Amino acid sequence: MSVLTMKAPPAAEPPQRRTWAVKAAVIGISLILFMVNLDTSIVIVGLPVLMKALQASFAAAQWVVLSYMLLLTALIAGAGRLGDIFGKKKLYLLGIALFTLASLGCGIAPGIGTLIACRALQGIGAAFCLSLSFALAGDLVPKAHLGRTMGWLTMMVPLGIASGPTCGGILVSTLGWQSMFLVNIPIGILAYGLVRKYVPVTAKGNPQQTDWTGMILLAAVLVCYCLGMTFMEDQGLWSQPVLLLLAGFTGGLVLFVRYEKRVKQPFLDMRLFRNPLLSASLIAALLVYTVIMATVVLLPFYLTNEGHYTPLETGLLMSFGPLVTAVLSVFAGKAADRFHARKVMLAGVLVMVAGCVAMSTLSPDQGIIGFLWRIGLIQVGLTFFQTPNNTAVMELAAPEQRGLMSGLLSLSRTTGHITGTAVLGAIFALLIRQDSVTHAISVIFLVATILTGVAALLIYLVLKQQGRRNNA
Repeated sequence: MSVLTMKAPPAAEPPQRRTWAVKAAVIGISLILFMVNLDTSIVIVGLPVLMKALQASFAAAQWVVLSYMLLLTALIAGAGRLGDIFGKKKLYLLGIALFTLASLGCGIAPGIGTLIACRALQGIGAAFCLSLSFALAGDLVPKAHLGRTMGWLTMMVPLGIASGPTCGGILVSTLGWQSMFLVNIPIGILAYGLVRKYVPVTAKGNPQQTDWTGMILLAAVLVCYCLGMTFMEDQGLWSQPVLLLLAGFTGGLVLFVRYEKRVKQPFLDMRLFRNPLLSASLIAALLVYTVIMATVVLLPFYLTNEGHYTPLETGLLMSFGPLVTAVLSVFAGKAADRFHARKVMLAGVLVMVAGCVAMSTLSPDQGIIGFLWRIGLIQVGLTFFQTPNNTAVMELAAPEQRGLMSGLLSLSRTTGHITGTAVLGAIFALLIRQDSVTHAISVIFLVATILTGVAALLIYLVLKQQGRRNNA
């Protein structure tokens, strides 16, 4: 069966393997998830030092970050599908090797141009690593333990992001900017060895059925979107480059959908989205990760300007949220195994709604405790959404579709991050021209309340529909 139906087809259970071998394989995958997410945030800390050392302009330095995100976002869904066709383990190892070698290239880059090129190669490697990590986990463990494993792997994402600023600050100040990239090499080598030895070889599809045209079209569409959102932060929505890029995104998306409906063996079968469970999960993820970027990007402005905290204090306060997620992810996975994953998801999003409402009432006189319990509430909700959501999507996927489903999960996260940074950032910039940062934060989190409310409504409606079908 090539398409997800209203009731998911029974996925073949992975063969029973020795517990220690499965644990070693999961550790290898975890190291990769940690490393790739660490690299997303660690570079930002070292940009000023890097600019000075390489005599680069700020615009050029921005491309050190953008080239990585651009290739990662454009290729992540296609990378997952290629894993289904050519073998997930084979392409996962290729991604690890490419990311590790590109990290070496970044560390020894003689100039900004070489560094940007190597960062782009890192982005390609990261696309394979992120898109196939959850898919490989689905092949490794039986369905009864999938939530627990997803919780462990999901924990690596916020843990890597939260560790980036601290690790980056220590490495740059003691060993130089090159160490931000060279630190990936021992992690990559260890992870490569564990995955190569302990992850079983996965089944392959038919390479002759590869829809290269569809993959290229989607990559081009995502490049237009990513660049449009990025330029909107600097130039505003109504600038000519942004309008042209967003028009290219809209037209390209229409062309992609029409093409995929006509081709015999599509890269992304549009009939997949007839399954309300899958569609609701992906849309809810996009909305939730859009909101999360408001906490990551905008709250430091509040803490610095309104709370008058030092950069060190701001960094410590901002690390609280990701640490909450890291600590609770395994528990969220166990809850997904024990209870209905989507019921746990709904509870998580509702907690996020409450957290966003509370954050909209934040003011400087409420101090550190007032900030921490609000951000903690949002992060608890995120944790009990994202781990069950990952579990639910992977449970829906047939074995030959796990790479694609894992890629779509990662795509919803990265596009949510890009959208939240650009759109909510633009609203925030407009508001602070007219009023205080506190007022701007209040409005932003009222918008966030609406977005998370829509996500909760989607999940609730799907659960209600599913309940009616089960009772029929």
